[in-house]
Amino acid sequence: MRREQLFSLGYGPGEDQLDLFQIDKVSAVEKTCLTMREGIFYIANGAGMKVVRFSSFGDPLSMIYNSERNPEPIFLKVVSPKPAKPSAGAPDSASSAPTAEGLGRTAAAYPFRAVGALAVDSKQTLYVEDRLPPERRVRDADSDALLDHVVLRFGKDGRYLDYLGQEGVGGTPFPYILGIYTLPSDDCVVVSMTQSGWMVHWFGSNGVLVSSLKLRREDLPALGKGADSVPNLDKILPDLSGMAILMKVDYYRPPSDSEAKDSSGVGFAESWIYRMDLRDGKYVEKWRIQPIERTIKDEAGRSVKSSRIPTLLGVAGRAFFFIYADDDSKTYVSTYDRSSKSVARYSIDIAPDELYYTSYYLSHDGVLCALLGTKYEARVVWWRFDKLIGASAVMAK
Repeated sequence: MRREQLFSLGYGPGEDQLDLFQIDKVSAVEKTCLTMREGIFYIANGAGMKVVRFSSFGDPLSMIYNSERNPEPIFLKVVSPKPAKPSAGAPDSASSAPTAEGLGRTAAAYPFRAVGALAVDSKQTLYVEDRLPPERRVRDADSDALLDHVVLRFGKDGRYLDYLGQEGVGGTPFPYILGIYTLPSDDCVVVSMTQSGWMVHWFGSNGVLVSSLKLRREDLPALGKGADSVPNLDKILPDLSGMAILMKVDYYRPPSDSEAKDSSGVGFAESWIYRMDLRDGKYVEKWRIQPIERTIKDEAGRSVKSSRIPTLLGVAGRAFFFIYADDDSKTYVSTYDRSSKSVARYSIDIAPDELYYTSYYLSHDGVLCALLGTKYEARVVWWRFDKLIGASAVMAK
Protein backbone atom coordinates (compact mmCIF):
# COMPACT_ATOMS: atom_id res chain seq x y z
CA MET A 1 0.00 0.00 0.00
CA ARG A 2 1.46 3.35 -1.07
CA ARG A 3 2.33 5.69 1.77
CA GLU A 4 1.73 9.42 1.55
CA GLN A 5 3.99 11.63 3.64
CA LEU A 6 1.90 14.63 4.71
CA PHE A 7 4.05 16.73 7.03
CA SER A 8 6.72 16.66 9.73
CA LEU A 9 6.88 18.35 13.13
CA GLY A 10 10.00 19.25 15.02
CA TYR A 11 10.47 18.64 18.74
CA GLY A 12 10.00 21.55 21.09
CA PRO A 13 7.42 23.73 22.88
CA GLY A 14 6.10 25.70 19.88
CA GLU A 15 2.60 25.32 18.47
CA ASP A 16 4.11 23.70 15.35
CA GLN A 17 6.23 21.34 17.48
CA LEU A 18 5.70 18.34 19.75
CA ASP A 19 7.14 17.45 23.13
CA LEU A 20 7.50 13.77 22.31
CA PHE A 21 10.71 12.68 24.02
CA GLN A 22 12.46 13.21 27.30
CA ILE A 23 16.23 13.18 27.79
CA ASP A 24 18.19 10.77 25.54
CA LYS A 25 15.22 10.17 23.23
CA VAL A 26 13.24 8.22 25.80
CA SER A 27 9.51 8.34 25.12
CA ALA A 28 7.58 10.53 27.50
CA VAL A 29 5.26 8.76 29.93
CA GLU A 30 2.30 10.86 28.79
CA LYS A 31 0.25 9.84 25.76
CA THR A 32 0.48 11.52 22.39
CA CYS A 33 -2.51 10.66 20.20
CA LEU A 34 -3.90 11.78 16.88
CA THR A 35 -7.19 11.72 15.07
CA MET A 36 -8.28 13.01 11.68
CA ARG A 37 -11.51 14.43 10.30
CA GLU A 38 -11.97 15.46 6.66
CA GLY A 39 -8.23 15.88 6.14
CA ILE A 40 -7.70 17.96 9.29
CA PHE A 41 -5.44 16.42 11.95
CA TYR A 42 -5.82 16.81 15.70
CA ILE A 43 -2.85 15.89 17.87
CA ALA A 44 -3.10 15.64 21.66
CA ASN A 45 0.40 16.03 23.08
CA GLY A 46 0.44 14.86 26.69
CA ALA A 47 3.95 16.00 27.60
CA GLY A 48 3.26 19.36 25.96
CA MET A 49 -0.18 19.65 27.61
CA LYS A 50 -1.84 20.87 24.43
CA VAL A 51 -4.14 19.85 21.58
CA VAL A 52 -3.26 21.29 18.17
CA ARG A 53 -5.31 21.23 14.96
CA PHE A 54 -3.20 20.96 11.78
CA SER A 55 -3.94 21.20 8.09
CA SER A 56 -2.80 18.31 5.90
CA PHE A 57 0.24 20.47 5.07
CA GLY A 58 1.23 20.73 8.73
CA ASP A 59 0.09 24.32 9.29
CA PRO A 60 -1.20 24.89 12.86
CA LEU A 61 -4.81 26.05 12.60
CA SER A 62 -5.79 26.30 16.25
CA MET A 63 -4.63 25.17 19.66
CA ILE A 64 -5.91 24.56 23.19
CA TYR A 65 -3.00 24.68 25.59
CA ASN A 66 -1.87 24.93 29.19
CA SER A 67 -0.48 28.46 29.35
CA GLU A 68 1.75 27.60 32.34
CA ARG A 69 3.55 24.87 30.38
CA ASN A 70 3.67 26.50 26.94
CA PRO A 71 5.15 29.76 25.65
CA GLU A 72 3.00 32.42 24.06
CA PRO A 73 1.98 31.22 20.57
CA ILE A 74 3.78 32.78 17.62
CA PHE A 75 1.66 31.72 14.65
CA LEU A 76 -1.70 31.63 16.42
CA LYS A 77 -3.59 34.52 17.95
CA VAL A 78 -4.54 34.20 21.62
CA VAL A 79 -8.09 35.48 21.90
CA SER A 80 -8.92 37.79 24.81
CA PRO A 81 -10.69 36.22 27.77
CA LYS A 82 -14.47 36.27 27.77
CA PRO A 83 -16.85 35.17 30.45
CA ALA A 84 -18.21 31.64 29.94
CA LYS A 85 -20.97 29.82 31.70
CA PRO A 86 -19.34 27.38 34.14
CA SER A 87 -20.61 23.79 34.01
CA ALA A 88 -21.89 22.27 37.21
CA GLY A 89 -19.14 20.23 38.78
CA ALA A 90 -16.59 21.30 36.18
CA PRO A 91 -13.03 20.09 36.87
CA ASP A 92 -11.73 23.64 36.52
CA SER A 93 -13.28 27.06 36.23
CA ALA A 94 -13.67 27.96 32.59
CA SER A 95 -14.63 31.57 33.26
CA SER A 96 -11.16 32.93 32.55
CA ALA A 97 -10.38 30.76 29.53
CA PRO A 98 -9.92 32.61 26.25
CA THR A 99 -12.38 31.65 23.55
CA ALA A 100 -11.90 31.81 19.80
CA GLU A 101 -14.33 33.44 17.45
CA GLY A 102 -14.82 31.00 14.58
CA LEU A 103 -12.16 28.74 13.17
CA GLY A 104 -9.39 31.24 12.52
CA ARG A 105 -5.78 30.67 13.54
CA THR A 106 -6.46 31.11 17.22
CA ALA A 107 -5.29 29.66 20.53
CA ALA A 108 -7.32 29.12 23.70
CA ALA A 109 -5.88 28.44 27.14
CA TYR A 110 -7.09 25.60 29.36
CA PRO A 111 -5.31 24.17 32.45
CA PHE A 112 -4.71 20.64 31.16
CA ARG A 113 -3.03 18.18 33.53
CA ALA A 114 -2.62 14.97 31.52
CA VAL A 115 -3.86 15.17 27.94
CA GLY A 116 -4.43 11.72 26.44
CA ALA A 117 -6.91 10.10 24.07
CA LEU A 118 -9.05 12.31 21.86
CA ALA A 119 -11.84 12.18 19.30
CA VAL A 120 -13.78 14.65 17.18
CA ASP A 121 -17.32 14.47 15.82
CA SER A 122 -18.94 15.87 12.67
CA LYS A 123 -19.73 19.16 14.45
CA GLN A 124 -16.03 19.50 15.36
CA THR A 125 -16.79 19.01 19.02
CA LEU A 126 -13.52 17.83 20.53
CA TYR A 127 -13.38 15.13 23.23
CA VAL A 128 -10.12 15.11 25.20
CA GLU A 129 -8.99 12.85 28.04
CA ASP A 130 -7.61 14.68 31.06
CA ARG A 131 -6.83 13.85 34.69
CA LEU A 132 -8.19 15.39 37.85
CA PRO A 133 -5.96 16.90 40.56
CA PRO A 134 -5.15 14.59 43.51
CA GLU A 135 -7.74 16.17 45.82
CA ARG A 136 -10.53 15.46 43.29
CA ARG A 137 -9.74 11.79 42.72
CA VAL A 138 -12.06 9.08 44.02
CA ARG A 139 -11.32 5.49 45.12
CA ASP A 140 -13.95 2.97 43.96
CA ALA A 141 -14.67 0.58 46.80
CA ASP A 142 -15.89 -2.29 44.60
CA SER A 143 -12.96 -2.48 42.18
CA ASP A 144 -10.37 -0.68 44.34
CA ALA A 145 -9.68 1.44 41.25
CA LEU A 146 -8.65 5.07 41.28
CA LEU A 147 -11.25 7.14 39.46
CA ASP A 148 -9.34 10.18 38.25
CA HIS A 149 -9.93 10.63 34.50
CA VAL A 150 -12.57 12.72 32.73
CA VAL A 151 -13.40 13.51 29.10
CA LEU A 152 -13.40 17.24 28.41
CA ARG A 153 -15.58 18.63 25.64
CA PHE A 154 -14.61 21.70 23.62
CA GLY A 155 -16.63 23.46 20.93
CA LYS A 156 -15.28 24.03 17.43
CA ASP A 157 -14.20 27.51 18.54
CA GLY A 158 -11.98 26.12 21.30
CA ARG A 159 -14.37 27.05 24.10
CA TYR A 160 -14.56 24.63 27.01
CA LEU A 161 -18.10 23.22 27.19
CA ASP A 162 -18.28 20.61 29.94
CA TYR A 163 -16.87 17.23 30.88
CA LEU A 164 -18.18 13.68 30.75
CA GLY A 165 -18.04 11.26 33.65
CA GLN A 166 -19.53 7.82 34.01
CA GLU A 167 -23.12 9.09 34.35
CA GLY A 168 -22.77 11.76 31.66
CA VAL A 169 -22.08 15.48 31.96
CA GLY A 170 -20.48 16.20 35.35
CA GLY A 171 -20.51 12.52 36.36
CA THR A 172 -18.19 10.31 38.40
CA PRO A 173 -14.64 10.18 36.97
CA PHE A 174 -13.50 7.21 34.90
CA PRO A 175 -10.67 4.83 35.75
CA TYR A 176 -7.73 4.62 33.31
CA ILE A 177 -9.04 5.46 29.83
CA LEU A 178 -8.05 3.15 26.96
CA GLY A 179 -9.80 5.03 24.18
CA ILE A 180 -12.40 7.60 23.15
CA TYR A 181 -14.42 7.06 19.98
CA THR A 182 -16.98 9.10 18.06
CA LEU A 183 -19.41 7.37 15.70
CA PRO A 184 -21.10 8.46 12.44
CA SER A 185 -24.14 9.28 14.61
CA ASP A 186 -21.91 11.63 16.70
CA ASP A 187 -22.38 9.40 19.74
CA CYS A 188 -19.29 9.13 21.93
CA VAL A 189 -17.96 5.92 23.47
CA VAL A 190 -15.41 5.83 26.30
CA VAL A 191 -13.54 2.58 27.04
CA SER A 192 -11.73 2.36 30.38
CA MET A 193 -10.23 -0.36 32.53
CA THR A 194 -9.49 -1.44 36.09
CA GLN A 195 -7.51 -4.38 37.43
CA SER A 196 -10.69 -6.44 37.51
CA GLY A 197 -11.97 -5.68 34.03
CA TRP A 198 -13.23 -3.13 31.53
CA MET A 199 -15.95 -0.49 31.34
CA VAL A 200 -17.75 0.83 28.26
CA HIS A 201 -19.83 4.02 28.49
CA TRP A 202 -21.94 5.08 25.50
CA PHE A 203 -23.13 8.71 25.33
CA GLY A 204 -25.38 10.58 22.95
CA SER A 205 -24.07 13.70 21.25
CA ASN A 206 -25.78 15.74 24.01
CA GLY A 207 -23.67 14.01 26.67
CA VAL A 208 -26.54 11.91 28.05
CA LEU A 209 -25.58 8.37 29.04
CA VAL A 210 -27.21 5.85 26.70
CA SER A 211 -25.65 2.60 27.91
CA SER A 212 -22.91 1.31 30.19
CA LEU A 213 -21.22 -2.06 30.53
CA LYS A 214 -18.85 -3.61 33.05
CA LEU A 215 -16.98 -6.66 31.80
CA ARG A 216 -15.00 -8.66 34.35
CA ARG A 217 -11.91 -10.57 33.27
CA GLU A 218 -13.47 -13.85 34.38
CA ASP A 219 -16.50 -13.13 32.18
CA LEU A 220 -14.59 -13.14 28.89
CA PRO A 221 -16.16 -15.71 26.54
CA ALA A 222 -14.68 -19.20 26.81
CA LEU A 223 -13.18 -20.78 23.71
CA GLY A 224 -15.37 -23.85 23.95
CA LYS A 225 -16.85 -26.34 26.33
CA GLY A 226 -14.07 -28.10 28.17
CA ALA A 227 -11.36 -26.15 26.33
CA ASP A 228 -8.28 -25.64 28.47
CA SER A 229 -7.40 -22.13 27.30
CA VAL A 230 -6.84 -18.70 28.82
CA PRO A 231 -8.58 -15.69 27.19
CA ASN A 232 -6.79 -12.38 26.79
CA LEU A 233 -8.63 -9.27 25.61
CA ASP A 234 -6.76 -7.47 22.85
CA LYS A 235 -9.14 -4.56 22.26
CA ILE A 236 -12.70 -3.26 22.69
CA LEU A 237 -14.21 -1.01 20.03
CA PRO A 238 -17.69 0.37 19.39
CA ASP A 239 -19.50 -1.12 16.40
CA LEU A 240 -20.08 1.64 13.86
CA SER A 241 -23.63 0.43 13.21
CA GLY A 242 -24.91 1.38 16.66
CA MET A 243 -25.53 -0.10 20.05
CA ALA A 244 -22.94 -2.88 20.07
CA ILE A 245 -19.29 -3.41 20.87
CA LEU A 246 -16.63 -5.51 19.15
CA MET A 247 -14.10 -7.42 21.24
CA LYS A 248 -11.00 -9.23 19.97
CA VAL A 249 -10.04 -12.03 22.34
CA ASP A 250 -6.86 -14.10 21.96
CA TYR A 251 -6.75 -17.54 23.56
CA TYR A 252 -3.66 -19.28 24.91
CA ARG A 253 -3.27 -22.88 26.01
CA PRO A 254 -0.92 -24.26 28.69
CA PRO A 255 2.03 -26.20 27.25
CA SER A 256 1.78 -29.97 27.01
CA ASP A 257 4.08 -32.14 29.11
CA SER A 258 6.52 -32.48 26.22
CA GLU A 259 6.41 -28.74 25.50
CA ALA A 260 6.85 -27.92 29.18
CA LYS A 261 10.27 -29.58 29.12
CA ASP A 262 11.47 -27.05 26.59
CA SER A 263 9.50 -23.97 27.61
CA SER A 264 7.60 -22.67 30.60
CA GLY A 265 5.38 -20.38 28.51
CA VAL A 266 1.92 -20.82 27.05
CA GLY A 267 1.07 -21.42 23.42
CA PHE A 268 -1.30 -19.51 21.17
CA ALA A 269 -4.59 -21.27 20.45
CA GLU A 270 -7.06 -19.05 18.55
CA SER A 271 -8.31 -15.48 18.05
CA TRP A 272 -11.95 -14.43 17.81
CA ILE A 273 -13.85 -11.17 17.40
CA TYR A 274 -17.20 -11.04 19.19
CA ARG A 275 -20.05 -8.61 18.64
CA MET A 276 -22.07 -7.89 21.78
CA ASP A 277 -25.46 -6.17 21.69
CA LEU A 278 -25.42 -3.63 24.51
CA ARG A 279 -29.20 -3.72 24.85
CA ASP A 280 -29.15 -7.23 26.33
CA GLY A 281 -25.44 -8.03 26.77
CA LYS A 282 -25.62 -11.04 24.44
CA TYR A 283 -23.02 -12.07 21.89
CA VAL A 284 -24.83 -11.99 18.55
CA GLU A 285 -21.99 -12.67 16.10
CA LYS A 286 -18.42 -13.91 16.12
CA TRP A 287 -15.60 -14.32 13.62
CA ARG A 288 -12.49 -16.45 13.86
CA ILE A 289 -9.33 -14.52 12.98
CA GLN A 290 -6.54 -16.65 11.57
CA PRO A 291 -3.03 -15.94 12.89
CA ILE A 292 -0.09 -15.30 10.60
CA GLU A 293 1.76 -18.61 10.56
CA ARG A 294 5.20 -19.58 9.33
CA THR A 295 7.68 -22.38 9.90
CA ILE A 296 10.87 -21.56 11.77
CA LYS A 297 13.80 -23.49 13.21
CA ASP A 298 14.03 -23.91 16.98
CA GLU A 299 17.25 -24.08 18.99
CA ALA A 300 17.57 -27.79 18.24
CA GLY A 301 17.24 -27.18 14.51
CA ARG A 302 13.75 -28.65 14.30
CA SER A 303 11.06 -27.11 12.10
CA VAL A 304 8.24 -25.71 14.22
CA LYS A 305 5.23 -23.56 13.45
CA SER A 306 5.23 -20.01 14.75
CA SER A 307 2.08 -17.86 15.02
CA ARG A 308 2.13 -14.09 14.69
CA ILE A 309 -0.94 -12.57 16.35
CA PRO A 310 -2.04 -9.31 14.69
CA THR A 311 -3.33 -6.46 16.84
CA LEU A 312 -6.79 -5.08 16.08
CA LEU A 313 -6.48 -1.54 14.72
CA GLY A 314 -10.12 -0.74 14.14
CA VAL A 315 -13.12 -1.09 11.86
CA ALA A 316 -13.89 0.57 8.53
CA GLY A 317 -16.72 -0.38 6.24
CA ARG A 318 -17.28 -4.13 6.54
CA ALA A 319 -13.62 -4.80 7.33
CA PHE A 320 -11.63 -5.39 10.49
CA PHE A 321 -8.12 -3.92 10.26
CA PHE A 322 -5.10 -5.50 11.96
CA ILE A 323 -1.45 -4.48 12.23
CA TYR A 324 1.67 -6.46 13.04
CA ALA A 325 5.44 -6.48 12.54
CA ASP A 326 6.90 -9.57 10.91
CA ASP A 327 10.26 -11.28 11.19
CA ASP A 328 11.41 -9.49 8.04
CA SER A 329 11.35 -6.20 10.01
CA LYS A 330 8.46 -4.94 7.91
CA THR A 331 5.04 -3.76 9.10
CA TYR A 332 1.89 -5.27 7.65
CA VAL A 333 -1.79 -4.42 7.72
CA SER A 334 -4.30 -7.19 7.16
CA THR A 335 -8.03 -6.81 6.56
CA TYR A 336 -10.85 -9.25 7.21
CA ASP A 337 -14.15 -8.70 5.43
CA ARG A 338 -16.78 -9.82 7.87
CA SER A 339 -19.32 -10.54 5.13
CA SER A 340 -17.24 -12.54 2.68
CA LYS A 341 -14.70 -13.69 5.32
CA SER A 342 -11.94 -12.85 2.84
CA VAL A 343 -8.50 -11.82 4.10
CA ALA A 344 -6.03 -9.46 2.45
CA ARG A 345 -2.53 -8.47 3.54
CA TYR A 346 -0.64 -5.29 2.70
CA SER A 347 2.90 -4.16 3.41
CA ILE A 348 3.10 -0.58 4.68
CA ASP A 349 6.31 1.41 4.59
CA ILE A 350 7.56 2.21 8.10
CA ALA A 351 11.32 2.41 8.58
CA PRO A 352 12.89 1.02 11.78
CA ASP A 353 14.08 4.51 12.79
CA GLU A 354 10.46 5.74 12.70
CA LEU A 355 9.39 3.41 15.48
CA TYR A 356 10.67 5.40 18.46
CA TYR A 357 7.05 6.40 18.96
CA THR A 358 3.93 5.37 17.04
CA SER A 359 0.28 6.37 17.23
CA TYR A 360 -2.31 5.13 14.72
CA TYR A 361 -5.80 6.24 13.78
CA LEU A 362 -8.19 4.48 11.39
CA SER A 363 -11.04 6.62 10.06
CA HIS A 364 -14.56 5.27 9.57
CA ASP A 365 -14.04 5.15 5.82
CA GLY A 366 -10.66 3.40 5.91
CA VAL A 367 -7.91 6.04 5.93
CA LEU A 368 -5.08 4.77 8.14
CA CYS A 369 -3.13 7.67 9.69
CA ALA A 370 0.05 7.43 11.73
CA LEU A 371 2.24 9.66 13.84
CA LEU A 372 5.78 8.24 13.60
CA GLY A 373 8.48 9.47 15.94
CA THR A 374 12.12 9.46 14.79
CA LYS A 375 15.11 10.76 16.73
CA TYR A 376 14.81 14.17 15.15
CA GLU A 377 11.21 14.76 14.09
CA ALA A 378 7.67 13.38 14.12
CA ARG A 379 6.11 12.46 10.77
CA VAL A 380 2.41 12.38 9.95
CA VAL A 381 1.56 9.97 7.15
CA TRP A 382 -1.43 8.06 5.81
CA TRP A 383 -2.43 5.11 3.66
CA ARG A 384 -5.64 5.41 1.62
CA PHE A 385 -7.34 2.08 2.27
CA ASP A 386 -10.63 3.89 1.65
CA LYS A 387 -9.94 3.57 -2.07
CA LEU A 388 -10.09 -0.21 -1.64
CA ILE A 389 -13.11 -0.59 0.63
CA GLY A 390 -15.18 2.29 -0.77
CA ALA A 391 -15.13 5.84 0.51
CA SER A 392 -18.76 5.76 1.60
CA ALA A 393 -18.62 2.35 3.28
CA VAL A 394 -20.35 2.06 6.65
CA MET A 395 -20.29 -0.93 8.98
CA ALA A 396 -23.34 -3.04 8.18
CA LYS A 397 -25.66 -4.18 10.92
